[in-house]
Amino acid sequence: MFLSYAREDTDSARRIADALRGFGVEVWFDQSELRGGDAWDEKIRRQIHECALFLAVVSAHTHARREGYFRREWKLAVERTSDMAEGMPFLVPLAIDDTAESRALVPGEFLRVQWIRLPGGLPTAQFIEQIKRLLAPASEMETGRPLVSVASAKVARPGERGEGSAPPSKPRVPAWAWSALAVAALGVVAFFVTRKSAPPAVPPKPVAETKSAPAAPLLSDKSIAVLPFANLSPDKENEFFADGIHEDVLTNLQNIRELRVVSRTSAAGYRGTTKKIPEVARELGVAYILEGSVRRAGDSVRVTVQLIDARTDTHIWAPQPYDRKLTDIFAIQSELARAIANELKIALSPREKTLVERRPTENLEAYDLYLKARDTFYRLGDNPKSRKARESLLQAAVALDPKFAEAWAQLSNLQAYDRLIGVDYTPERLAKAQAAIDTAVRLAPDSPEVMLCLGGFQYNAFRDFARAAEQFERVTRLQPNNADPIYGLGALCRRTGRWIEAVAYMRKSVQLDPANLFNWNQLALLLEAGRRYDVAAAERLRITPRSPNDIGHRFTSARDAFRATGSTREVDRFFAGLTPAQADSPTARNLRKTWALVTGNLAEYLRLEPADSRSVTTAIVLATQGNHIAARARLPDPAPLRKRLETEPDNNTVWRNLSVIEALLGHADEALGCARKAVDLMPESRDTMHGPGHRATLAFVYAWTGDKDRAIAEYTRLLRVPFSYLNVHEMKTDPAFFPLRGDPRFEALLNDPKNNAPLF
Repeated sequence: MFLSYAREDTDSARRIADALRGFGVEVWFDQSELRGGDAWDEKIRRQIHECALFLAVVSAHTHARREGYFRREWKLAVERTSDMAEGMPFLVPLAIDDTAESRALVPGEFLRVQWIRLPGGLPTAQFIEQIKRLLAPASEMETGRPLVSVASAKVARPGERGEGSAPPSKPRVPAWAWSALAVAALGVVAFFVTRKSAPPAVPPKPVAETKSAPAAPLLSDKSIAVLPFANLSPDKENEFFADGIHEDVLTNLQNIRELRVVSRTSAAGYRGTTKKIPEVARELGVAYILEGSVRRAGDSVRVTVQLIDARTDTHIWAPQPYDRKLTDIFAIQSELARAIANELKIALSPREKTLVERRPTENLEAYDLYLKARDTFYRLGDNPKSRKARESLLQAAVALDPKFAEAWAQLSNLQAYDRLIGVDYTPERLAKAQAAIDTAVRLAPDSPEVMLCLGGFQYNAFRDFARAAEQFERVTRLQPNNADPIYGLGALCRRTGRWIEAVAYMRKSVQLDPANLFNWNQLALLLEAGRRYDVAAAERLRITPRSPNDIGHRFTSARDAFRATGSTREVDRFFAGLTPAQADSPTARNLRKTWALVTGNLAEYLRLEPADSRSVTTAIVLATQGNHIAARARLPDPAPLRKRLETEPDNNTVWRNLSVIEALLGHADEALGCARKAVDLMPESRDTMHGPGHRATLAFVYAWTGDKDRAIAEYTRLLRVPFSYLNVHEMKTDPAFFPLRGDPRFEALLNDPKNNAPLF
């Protein structure tokens, strides 16, 4: 699809392009190129001649501009229609504001077709589905189905909404709620996040999603995968160094906009592979493969590389090994990037040259510590132990080189993330994070990694989504094939209630980095939050081959079938199909506990739970059985939480957790006070993914302190919004809802089919 727009509408056009790409539509759209010149004109003419659909963004800006390159594009598109059969869908005018057809300065042919209206340029499910229908005329003709015709459609009258426009609806705030009963807080690593300060979109009516699998990457002549470098050092402890050089070479190549570079996560899966190069290239969707090795000994390093054209399995470039002093390691990396660009006939812009030639630090010991911090994350993942080790390494790195911007940036992200998840809400921790990111920005304001971390800081520390979006969009313009900022834009969309855009970004992040299981899991969680259980289950089954030892994805996929229908068949089949080793694993034990809790098999839950454990969940189970003394004895001690609030009075997570404990202790006034404080600190208007979770906690407190009216009213509302994670089939048996069971209003709520219908 060709997307034509005036430069003043770039943000809206980019938002539309990103959403369509996330749902598998190829969009020709690149605002970074300089328009004009014979080469540019030829490219535009070719694309308009070859595209399947021409989408013209119409607005007050296009109306105001009597001249503009977009008008030449419009004329070329109109000229092409003269060679088309009557009724062929091709021209699609898209009004992003209230510009009326009757006064718009557009070609006459634009007035012969039906317009789509998309207020603010915010994509909706209806819009995406309509574009996908219009792009499928060939298959419809083959199957005998009627062709969806734009060219012959009736003209929409001024003021009339086009078929793809957003439906009018009352303002509402979409939400995510934490179910206090299970105390299973969703661990979302909000490292990055989205668009500028557009208002949250109203979730559209549910539509069938026809494409659940990420689209296969399109093969480009300018595409490359850098396979993990072999560590040939005498000291095998230098594995982290070889991996670090591999990643930095890959990152340098990402700075070349014209080059599509496979992410580190996806390339890492081919470490030591025995597959043939053409097979690896086909799986990764690239034309070229770069292989290499690193040998470090004393203060010397040897880097050997070879560039292979995977389509013919021939070596096209294999320079003499780079034998240098360690102090030249950054020069080697920049030389590699320039040489590869030259081999692939890519001319570097001045900005790209600056980025690939930049030296992050002059202190090799600090660089080693930085690489070890990164290696720690890849080996241990993101957990308290890993974060503590990484922070120590990064602190040591910046102590050795106070001008090491990337190390300062990563240090800030670690410190700010503690605030997001409620681990440390103290002013001192925030001040450290602020000082670290300020230092990084002062030292290297144009570094993509610093931009990424600055966005992460704004997101984690302040939930300032608009400012975070600015940074992530800057990175995507510099590195359009980097999955990290794309994932971040999707994560931010979840926080602002823009669910369709969130799905599109999450899909795009998976397409760019298909081996990144975290991103894939977040896509599945997003779909589950919208009660798209069938699609979410399919996504989880696609994760399974990439993580064969993780049975959790298969369990959750089976559980989605239960959430959709109330049938336990798929989960029963899952447990029956476990191998003896899997069935005896701690993971399987925890899954059985979860399933027992969800289905109300309380005896089985207590059998599997250690007798001396202290947890809110166990206390709920015992209270449901009427054993209130034992329930209170099994609760976590509330004293540490109360103590923390003396130094962290704004920590909404602590207020929320304390409210649940106080409710189960029978302290009604204290519980309600804590729950309401959490809601005040994190309202839905501030965070549509996290804020409503506090409302769910408040509903739990209402139920367990005897206020059924308010509890049912809250649950009634929460069942209508994404990210409540409430499911009517689970609510029928989960002990957390025990106080409401038997109330006719609650039972009617659970038996109403609309309360389990898709939310977006």
